[in-house]
Amino acid sequence: MSDESWNKLDLRSLRQRRDLSSEPRVNGPSPNPVRHSKFSIAITPANTRCIPLDPPSVDDLTARFSQTHISETHSSKASRVVRSIISSNNNAIDKVIEELTQDLKATKGEKLRPSHPCFNLARRFAKKWNISDEAINSHVKLACGYLKFPVIMLLNPAPTHERLPYEQMVAGCATLIWIDDVLLDLGLKLSDIIILDACTLLGKDRIRELERDSPAKRDQAISEAYDVTQRMLEMIKPNVVISCQCSTSWSDWSAGGHLVALEFCSSIKSARAGEVRKVAINDHEINVVQGYHPSGFLNRRYHHDPSGRLLKERLQKMYAPCASWKARRTTTLRSPLQFVDGERKRNELKEENRKVSRTN
Repeated sequence: MSDESWNKLDLRSLRQRRDLSSEPRVNGPSPNPVRHSKFSIAITPANTRCIPLDPPSVDDLTARFSQTHISETHSSKASRVVRSIISSNNNAIDKVIEELTQDLKATKGEKLRPSHPCFNLARRFAKKWNISDEAINSHVKLACGYLKFPVIMLLNPAPTHERLPYEQMVAGCATLIWIDDVLLDLGLKLSDIIILDACTLLGKDRIRELERDSPAKRDQAISEAYDVTQRMLEMIKPNVVISCQCSTSWSDWSAGGHLVALEFCSSIKSARAGEVRKVAINDHEINVVQGYHPSGFLNRRYHHDPSGRLLKERLQKMYAPCASWKARRTTTLRSPLQFVDGERKRNELKEENRKVSRTN
């Protein structure tokens, strides 16, 4: 299937649009869970080395950050060093958006294409673990978006990704439907955005199958899936990743403290605090904006954010500059003939409306 045919996919025609406006909304400001203090105490994994900060003064530190945490994490498979800085204040996300806006002004609109060599990593992984071609196709289509747009990182694929074609898989996935609705309200669509899974190509059914076979085999597959994700990030070099999953912070998903599991996870607490984690991999810095997985409020009756209001507002804020850039680019790329044809059609429609009015 060509890139153009993917863009013609209208997910609204595949399912009834999900309307969350009637669900309860979270009112009032979110509390800041971080206490302002000269010293902060953080619990870090055993393989993480913390570097103490020496701020000029307490007031200066408080004015700049409500929390700052610097750490270095080493990949489980290579000697690459990941350095992360966690910042949470009212301006952290705004600064990321300012940088994003500047990047969009300079971009020529390059997109990640199916022919990119980063997808060979996933194909080799799928071959080793007997994962279907349908799963590979869906992985590639979800990942093909504008390179300068923020990347959305979820946990792992939809349960049906190994047996259903892309369109049917998306139409039956509540998480992707919800994200699509948020994007459509901005004038964007799934094919504009790079969507990755932290645990590439391993759906929950496949993980359970590996668990029944051998827990060690399961852990090996998850670790190698993280390796694929890490290498993809190194190759496509995104400037912004919106982390929408917290599960990899749990021991069952950590794969021995893999850097993808530790550095590209999130939580609703960190999302409320407006945290941005700056992760440097091989000297390329990625702003990891904190979100949380949509399935939390879509599949559970009781959730900290039952309507998904915070996540929706976060995505709208992050992708608003992208929507404006795309609208300007679409207008610029339209040929003069298209403008003439559009004006002619509008005049014809007006004339038809006049005739109908006279008849009535």
